[in-house]
Amino acid sequence: MIWVIVVAVIAIAIWWANAQERAKKEAREAYQRSLASLKADPRNADLRQQTLALGRAYSNLMRDKKGHSLFDEVALMNDINAACAGAGERTLDARVATPAVNDIEARLQKLLSLKERNLIDESEYTSRRREILESI
Repeated sequence: MIWVIVVAVIAIAIWWANAQERAKKEAREAYQRSLASLKADPRNADLRQQTLALGRAYSNLMRDKKGHSLFDEVALMNDINAACAGAGERTLDARVATPAVNDIEARLQKLLSLKERNLIDESEYTSRRREILESI
């Protein structure tokens, strides 16, 4: 009888872990789709709000529903600002449309500042730094 209970508990734990991973994957994909839509329509304020909400939901799942940190909000706004960056560039000529390098440097500097103030740990710093550099 006890073996039946043990097997049931293990099965439920496996099912729960799989459900959590599916939820994280679906939230990440929804956030990524919304960012892609925002790139296509960067001046859409409603889409911007939706993207932020989806990013917060994804972030919350990745933190096991422990809430949002300042770092999460900064990272989300960096993603959204990067997606919307094309909105202003359409009206600028090529001589003015080169602040991307400065933006990346500013993001890296902000990230380092968060780490130095112990608002994020080493693994978060390394992970986000890699994301920023891969976006180049």
